[in-house]
Amino acid sequence: MSKTADLRKLVREKLQTTQGETYHQYAPANAVYPYKTFTLKSVLFTGFRDDFDLCVDIWGRGDWKVVEEIADQVEKLLQDSNFPQDTILPTFFRDNRYNLDDPDKTLQHIQLRFLVQMYEIYEEE
Repeated sequence: MSKTADLRKLVREKLQTTQGETYHQYAPANAVYPYKTFTLKSVLFTGFRDDFDLCVDIWGRGDWKVVEEIADQVEKLLQDSNFPQDTILPTFFRDNRYNLDDPDKTLQHIQLRFLVQMYEIYEEE
């Protein structure tokens, strides 16, 4: 797998430990609330480290309390966390948390943003 695919797999696995299904980029039309979507955007490559913007969107219907609890769980899970893998060494830092309005006022939406600093592990030849 590529380093980005490895990071995407790790993020999905970690987010799956919190309430609700987790989807990369888009949830299916029949997704059950609450659920989470996430995206990764490369923001910096220094030659030895890749920085990514991790955006986690948490969606719920009805009570804000459920969405807020999931957001709290995700923050606790990822904030200042290292998750060494066989091929990558990522560290997560929370950047922002936003409550977002949706045209459908029955939906609740919180967006979390994290900076991921990631080093790739190279095999010795």
